[in-house]
Parts: sequence; C-alpha cells; structure tokens
Amino acid sequence: MRPGRIELCVWAAVAALAFAGCGGDDGDEPAEPGATGAQGASGAEGESSDVTAEEFLAKLLPEKELAVEGVVASEPACEGVKVEPSLVLVLSDAASNADPDTPLTELVTAEC
Repeated sequence: MRPGRIELCVWAAVAALAFAGCGGDDGDEPAEPGATGAQGASGAEGESSDVTAEEFLAKLLPEKELAVEGVVASEPACEGVKVEPSLVLVLSDAASNADPDTPLTELVTAEC
C-alpha cells in the first residue's frame, strides 16, 4: 500500500470506532429530572457484602467505587475512610492477588 492509502485506512478505522458507540436504544421511558441512576453508598451496601474478589475485578471503576463505599459504610473498622480512586486501585491490586472467592469486605477492611 502507498503511504497515503495507509493513512486513509487508519483514519477510516478511527472514524468507524468513534461512531460505533453513538446512538443506540437509550430506553423507551424519559428520564426523571435529577435522576442519575447512581445508587450511592446505601444502595450498594447490601450488594457489596456478597461480592468476591473475582466479581470485584470484573466491575467497572464507578461500580467498584460503589461497592467499596458500601463496605466502608457498613464496617466500623473503616469509619472515616474516604473512598477515592486510589483506594479502589489498591483494592483492585489486592483482589488480583487474592483468592478469587475472597470476600470484598475482607479486602477492604485490611486496607482500612
């Protein structure tokens, strides 16, 4: 291929990837004003107590933060601990080195 064609192919691939995430079905019901869909610490509290290290690693960063917030809110040992992205990254590292069935609660309280 000539250099100009390679550049054209690269730009076409970039454009295709950029537009691949656009559009789609956002649901049939309009969103309520002020509704974000976020649960907050109280909504994640019950869910996070059953999360294992393996399940925690599969979550996206916002979901990980919610799970950690739930554990921090329910564990007296973690009183006053602020959940920040750095803590979530430390816990992700700990989860990757732990047994897959290790409860998230155990990992979080070890860092508190």
